[in-house]
Amino acid sequence: MLAIEKSRPRLRPLRAPLPVLLWASGPALAVVLAGALVLSASAGHPFFQAYDDAWNVALDASRTPWLTTVNKVLDFVGNTGMILYGAALFLALLVRHRRLALFTAGANLGTLGATHLLKFLVGRDRPLDRLVHVSTASYPSGHVSATVAAMVATAVALGRLWMWASGAVLSVAMIYSRMYLGAHWLSDTIAGALLGLGLTLLLWALVRDTCLERHVVQRPLPS
Repeated sequence: MLAIEKSRPRLRPLRAPLPVLLWASGPALAVVLAGALVLSASAGHPFFQAYDDAWNVALDASRTPWLTTVNKVLDFVGNTGMILYGAALFLALLVRHRRLALFTAGANLGTLGATHLLKFLVGRDRPLDRLVHVSTASYPSGHVSATVAAMVATAVALGRLWMWASGAVLSVAMIYSRMYLGAHWLSDTIAGALLGLGLTLLLWALVRDTCLERHVVQRPLPS
């Protein structure tokens, strides 16, 4: 008998088992919270400040006009660019994949809210030698958390290997950019990346089964 398809999905949402998603998201979020607690308890002078200072000095010394121009473009991409991208992704999925659209929106908005909450609670000072204007606290990096959340949500929902690869490249570039521009310490960018990754995978763990209901293909029935 011919195979009977419940649907013909063009997307391949991530089908990782629930324990894998939890083991990936849990430690990531735990590190972010631990960093916030250390910063709060040490009044902004954590034990890892020496590493942050070393990276800051090294990247300051590497500044050139063309690198500064490239990284100022990334400054736009990680803020306004991610807002526009997230909105476009939501609208593109909304027509035929409403649940996946809501997942991506939830990941992006949830990461945004969590980032600003931590910034308010921790209140860490930024490096002094900044090349861009900033008005919020330093920990964690909002540009990095927004970029990672958007890229991971896209890869989870659409399910293509090249999306994971390109998202990783953009995320690493954003981490470098925020330090190069003097907008963040190394630990801020790591925390931003872990926050975006952890929250997105945790949300997917919660809604995965519901989102996958429309993306199941039945096996061939026995003759």
